[in-house]
Amino acid sequence: MSLKVLFNLNTSLYIRRQNILNSRYFASTTEKDVIVGNEKSIYETAEETPIYDFEQQERNEELERKRNKSRLNPQHRNMLLGQRPYNESIEWFHNTVKYKKRMLGRYGIKAVEVPAGFAWPTPEEVEDMKEYERVAYPYSIQEEWDKIKEKNRKEAEAIKAREADISQKMAKLDKWINDLNSRLAKKEADILQAKKNKERLIQEVREQLGYAVSVNDEKFKAAMAEKEKEQKKILKMAKKKLKEEKMLAKSAKVSQNNENVTTVPSSDEPIK
Repeated sequence: MSLKVLFNLNTSLYIRRQNILNSRYFASTTEKDVIVGNEKSIYETAEETPIYDFEQQERNEELERKRNKSRLNPQHRNMLLGQRPYNESIEWFHNTVKYKKRMLGRYGIKAVEVPAGFAWPTPEEVEDMKEYERVAYPYSIQEEWDKIKEKNRKEAEAIKAREADISQKMAKLDKWINDLNSRLAKKEADILQAKKNKERLIQEVREQLGYAVSVNDEKFKAAMAEKEKEQKKILKMAKKKLKEEKMLAKSAKVSQNNENVTTVPSSDEPIK
């Protein structure tokens, strides 16, 4: 046997042994094996898929567990990392369609263990939704639009009327301010006049009883009350006289108007 044949045989046996070991412990062979004669080619290893290393996965999980210093509950940590809280159902409502729809919407298709078609409504639910739409929104789009336009028109009219009212009141603002100032000035003048009248009455009582009499003396208080009573009587008589004069002036004006009406000739009488 030649040296070349021996070398090829040893190489083939070595490659076969390596392929067997790799396929048994580390990799799975593919269906696309290249066959040279009755033996597999050396290029077979390039087409193989590695088998998942479970020991490495366990080491990674242990490492992640040691790295986790947050002291959060597992479900809260999953939520923080954008994953569904529970990997398996804990409560009864975790198996409901509503909860699974929520998980699907928040965490994606990987968060549910069933096909996403469960989120689609059933024909009965579609009919119920249609019935709700017919009851809750009985008007057509055009009718709803007309109602909105009418509502906006009324609101615009109300705003316009309010603005017009404000404009009218602002136009009268100066007059109101002047009237208020006049009333305040009149009130202050009345208070000042009342104070002067009281001082005058006190002066008259002191002239009558003597300056040595105290203001808190009962005799002084009685004389002061009598003076105030006389003053009120005088004011009352003055108001009554002023009222009578106004009534006389008004009656005289009315009688004069009546005389003017009687002296005007009617249009039916011939002019002489």
